[in-house]
Amino acid sequence: MNTSILFGALVPHPPLLIPDIGGDELKQIAQTEAAMRTMASEVASADPELLVIISPHGIMFEDAVTVMGGTSLKGNLQAFDSLLDLEFSTDEDLAMAVVEEAQASGSPVFFMAEEQKDDFGVEMELNYGALVPLYFAREAGYRGKVLHISPGYLDVESLYFAGIQIGKSLRERGIRTVIIASGDNSHALSDDSPEGFREEGPRFDLVVSESIERNDWLELLTLEQEFRDRAAEDTIPSMALMLGMFDGTHLSGSVISYEGVTGVGYTIAKMSPGPATESLLPQIVAVHQKKMKAIRSQESLLVRLARSALETYVGERLLVASPNPLPPELDKPAGCFVTIKRHGQLRGCMGTVDPIMDHLADEIIRNAIEAGTEDDRFFPVEKEELDQLVYSVDVLGEEERVYNLTQLDPKIYGLIVIQGEKNALLLPDLEGVETIEEQISLTKEKADIGADEQEVEYYRFRVDRYV
Repeated sequence: MNTSILFGALVPHPPLLIPDIGGDELKQIAQTEAAMRTMASEVASADPELLVIISPHGIMFEDAVTVMGGTSLKGNLQAFDSLLDLEFSTDEDLAMAVVEEAQASGSPVFFMAEEQKDDFGVEMELNYGALVPLYFAREAGYRGKVLHISPGYLDVESLYFAGIQIGKSLRERGIRTVIIASGDNSHALSDDSPEGFREEGPRFDLVVSESIERNDWLELLTLEQEFRDRAAEDTIPSMALMLGMFDGTHLSGSVISYEGVTGVGYTIAKMSPGPATESLLPQIVAVHQKKMKAIRSQESLLVRLARSALETYVGERLLVASPNPLPPELDKPAGCFVTIKRHGQLRGCMGTVDPIMDHLADEIIRNAIEAGTEDDRFFPVEKEELDQLVYSVDVLGEEERVYNLTQLDPKIYGLIVIQGEKNALLLPDLEGVETIEEQISLTKEKADIGADEQEVEYYRFRVDRYV
């Protein structure tokens, strides 16, 4: 196999690593700083023509990988009171060609041209996820071109497939390339972590290190989304895109350094390509299909009805009939919400607090279709997605006015906030909502009510959740 892609690396991106930001605190992560300099020296010694930097803090779209255009790439860390200001040359023609070839293969890869930034409301500047690794590369002597890619919020399969196409384009041109996957590990390692302590945090970081050392890329790329969310990581998206670029190649991984002393995990690792091997993509797909089969086999009656409603509407533009005769649990009026996820990420959620239909069955049918087609946060669900969707149905209980906020519990009760014409609802037991304060803040935000507004009515409610 063409070996023009010389090697890949996983590196972290804490601004703390920049001397005029970290200052004396840099001593806390001296091991990480030393390893970053070692890795940067390897990049410079390899003398690549192109450095691909994959950053999860760039231009992030729900449905596309983004390749940044422009005649040069530049950015600074003024937001962190740093004097760092970097500029790198790029190859816009190459970037456009890579995107066009990926799109021709059906991969969701988008080219962001300089003149489009205002249309999308984005900044065409390097972010800290790219600038921190690039600072070390520049310090080590790298003066070549940079191709900046952001993974967006795509699922692992889509990212890996996009990586395959991008890697193919680079190899066909024989461009000597090094790929840098920028990503911190868990942000939930200790009580002082950005997300506080969660047991999934240390476990995630251990899995990352062990998978790299064992070259077990399948394990790394098929971690449960819920586990990743609980770990609060931004490693896997960058890694999935990078590993796809090496698809069909035996990849040997080696962890150079790991630290988690600041409450965030920092892994530095090198991936070196070897002889040709089978594609990993079919195995990734097979693991996902097995998981989906298990989920379908255990669906509740209410979830089966919700899924049937959306599949029938999207596939045939018809309304599914409610069960006849109606089971007792569906033969009553009740408000409900239908939540749809794809690869662990929210794909739609719509519902009714008070019932509109005479029977819960029809309420579920209505709300399932709206969740898939009318949630304005997302594009309508398409036929090709239907076999990848996971549903849950929340049947709402009676609302209860709350006068003392200590009566709230985000794990047990949902929350409704009302101020005049403004109102919003947040379901209970949601990922990432751990405290009463977080629940109130998010619900107020949904209702467009100021965080400090006091003249607000609060209502709590329970739900019966069906999966």
